[in-house]
Amino acid sequence: MKIKYSEKKDREMFAEVNKMRNKLSPIFGFDFPKVEFDKKLIPIAKVMIKVWKTFLNENKLKKVIKGIYNKDLPKLTIYINTTPFSSWNTKERYLSLSYTRNNYNKFFSTLCHESNHFMYDSTFDIKKYEDTEIKEILTVLNNIFGVEDKGWKKFSKKRKRALDFYKKERNLEKTIKYIKNV
Repeated sequence: MKIKYSEKKDREMFAEVNKMRNKLSPIFGFDFPKVEFDKKLIPIAKVMIKVWKTFLNENKLKKVIKGIYNKDLPKLTIYINTTPFSSWNTKERYLSLSYTRNNYNKFFSTLCHESNHFMYDSTFDIKKYEDTEIKEILTVLNNIFGVEDKGWKKFSKKRKRALDFYKKERNLEKTIKYIKNV
């Protein structure tokens, strides 16, 4: 896995957040702010590349994804962005992680969280902004593998029930059906 900074990808992330913020606000339960690109943050993002390389535990990430999806995580590029949000792109096979994840737990949790979204979309051929609530709840399964994925507060009760259900059933598809009906 390569960790990079690309101003083009960074600007694309800003455009994506601003385009989708009104649609995502009701799902997440807060008003997504309009974000503005600030070139002054680029040097910080570039420093984070060096820091994150020491935090990247690719083998553990692969184990988490394989454990949940029973599939291998494809080779991905990680782009650092300067928004407070992280995302993924299945077509171009990359994750875009916010530069604000400045310690191992935050970085690795976000990496697993976004990888989980990526795998959900690619496994079930789902578009990025479909099943958003299910994707957010489902990332709780990362915790089985020692990842501290707290997720969004709005989904905390459903995440707990989904985790309990999965631990009993050990079946991803049944858990997804359960989440849809909770």
